[in-house]
Amino acid sequence: MTTIAIVDDDLSIRRSVSRLLRSHSFECIAYDSAENALADSELRKIGCLLIDIELLNMSGFALRDRLRDLGSSIPHIFVTAHSENDFPDWKDHIGDSYCLAKPVDENLLLSAIEVQLSKLSVVTRYAR
Repeated sequence: MTTIAIVDDDLSIRRSVSRLLRSHSFECIAYDSAENALADSELRKIGCLLIDIELLNMSGFALRDRLRDLGSSIPHIFVTAHSENDFPDWKDHIGDSYCLAKPVDENLLLSAIEVQLSKLSVVTRYAR
């Protein structure tokens, strides 16, 4: 079973998204900060990260960058309660990642996760 990690400082978001994903046969690990996610050795075993852009100390972008610096290629999806107007350099930070607006549409989220997991599958197949 694939595990999705949710990194969001809002407890209600962590709970509701975890409940949704479990109802679709995903395992979930939820973190209230980027720092707690980075400190967990289990993070390297997950299939996809769902990251809030605006976390309290380390931003979602900084978390993604730190994971890359550590050699991780975990697929990720950003979520935000803000519009792209709130982030002038939005597109530079997002790159080819998904970015979904809160409240996250269930179907968009599930579709984005499936696409991200398919990327991981391709990488795994060719790494053998």
